[in-house]
Amino acid sequence: MIFLTEEDVRQRCELGQGGEFCLQAGERLTPAATELLRSRNCRVILPGQCTVEAPAADKAPEKPEPAPAVEAAPAAPAAPADSSFPDGTYLDADTVVSKSHPRIFLRGKLDTLISSTVLVQTGFDGNNKLPAVLKNGLADVNVWLWQILQAEVSGEALPEQALCGMNAEALRLVSHDPMTYLGQGHLVPDVALGPNVALLNWLRAQVREVEVAYVQVGMDREDLLTSLNRLSSAIYVLMLLTVVAESGRDITKVGL
Repeated sequence: MIFLTEEDVRQRCELGQGGEFCLQAGERLTPAATELLRSRNCRVILPGQCTVEAPAADKAPEKPEPAPAVEAAPAAPAAPADSSFPDGTYLDADTVVSKSHPRIFLRGKLDTLISSTVLVQTGFDGNNKLPAVLKNGLADVNVWLWQILQAEVSGEALPEQALCGMNAEALRLVSHDPMTYLGQGHLVPDVALGPNVALLNWLRAQVREVEVAYVQVGMDREDLLTSLNRLSSAIYVLMLLTVVAESGRDITKVGL
């Protein structure tokens, strides 16, 4: 899946007011790119629905006949879309809300959480001594969060999510009974576990805070809340795998 940024959108077309933006197969818009298109009143066309053909290169468009001059009645001045909210922002293509709106608040929380994930990625396994699957797991966390944010903005259903090749059910089993599946008991956060586990545990706690925020504002997207709950368990599994790997055991042979 490819996420298009604001810059990608600007490079693909000249944005004016109105118009259409066609997504290709496998493409999704980042929240910032979505907001840009909405601010220009551009309609997003899903893959396979683009039917407008460009005019042939060797055929100039016909010039329309000039309309007869008529005296137009003076138009009433249009109020800006966000005049009701001095700090307004787009909730969707047709709705401007205050930045204190619960969904805008939660989008900010998710944005911060994605930033935290990238920060952890830059510091995790700085000596490159651990199996690559663990860093790949952090990349899975990043994609997981982008999928949640995209689903919240677009209203679309969440796709199947996974970490280190484990689906939601496998992650649940391992997080509940790590001794059976990893030969490793449950973890209690401690400095003795080292910086890599400390970074992951901090990120896990950040996910829990966003999950609590979703409950507090009364979000009606149960799938997003469930996904955040599973993500905190997934990061806990990543912590367990890191402990196993740092102890010298081969995590490719654990009983997953």
